Amino acid sequence: MSIDIKKLPLGQRKTYRRQDKFLKVYKETRSRSVSASYAGVSPSTISKWLREDYLEFKQRYDEADTAFCEGLEQLALERVKMQDSKSNPVLLITLLNANLPEKYRPSAIMTDDTAKDVLSQLRKLAKETPPSKKEEEKEESALEQVDKILKSKIE
Repeated sequence: MSIDIKKLPLGQRKTYRRQDKFLKVYKETRSRSVSASYAGVSPSTISKWLREDYLEFKQRYDEADTAFCEGLEQLALERVKMQDSKSNPVLLITLLNANLPEKYRPSAIMTDDTAKDVLSQLRKLAKETPPSKKEEEKEESALEQVDKILKSKIE
């Protein structure tokens, strides 16, 4: 850290201590509201500290966030080692997906978009392709059949 707390004016020292108090709980809970309440500040104060990077808060906040994620990852590893074949890791997987998505969330390609693209191209090709002679013959023969049926009804 580049801030020397001892050289700060009294008001800033108090704020710095509140920030540290917030960060201590935040790295355990990752809850801004719980941590803010513990530190005796409002969540909007936390937002202001982050926005203004007051007393280099943003870097310390990011470090606390990383510490929480690493702690969660360590918990996951410990639980995986202790699991038996009947254990259900759904909650743990969900927490890992939510907190470390770049590492644990499966990257899925939406198949709907691919299927839509393929269908669109097939429709385009169908419109551009002239009907084959067999299709024309079937169509003519069907018309001829209708004509014959109608003529037979009239006669």
